[in-house]
Amino acid sequence: MIAIEILYHLGKPMKEKRQTIQKGLVWEAVSTATDHPSAEEIYETIVLKHPSISRATVYRNLNMLVDEGKVRRVRVLGGPDHFDHTLVQHYHIQCTSCKKVSDIDVPNGIDIGVELMETYGYIIESYEVVFNGICPDCQKKHTALAQ
Repeated sequence: MIAIEILYHLGKPMKEKRQTIQKGLVWEAVSTATDHPSAEEIYETIVLKHPSISRATVYRNLNMLVDEGKVRRVRVLGGPDHFDHTLVQHYHIQCTSCKKVSDIDVPNGIDIGVELMETYGYIIESYEVVFNGICPDCQKKHTALAQ
């Protein structure tokens, strides 16, 4: 494999581990996505331009990017994990009908009582909140079907 240096999030080169063309393709697919794709959706995006790439290679490199802290894994109920290139703390909402995952703005944040968690002896390092609901597109579809 040919090693290349690819500029990643915020223009910082990733030098912690060897950079491969495949990892660069996975990073590009995640970082240019306007939604929060699943691993399968990332694979489908890449294979259109690079048909020789394997599903296992995409999944392996995606997991490496998560492990390196370059990509965020968004775990959702009843479906595959989704991936996000935005690393700052923010919230997500998942449509329970179509399973689409989107960012949601919570202006005043959420008081989850992190201090309370520490009374149990834990030091909270991170947390994730995913809201569940029905997206506007699915609401329109459900309304149209009911008529």
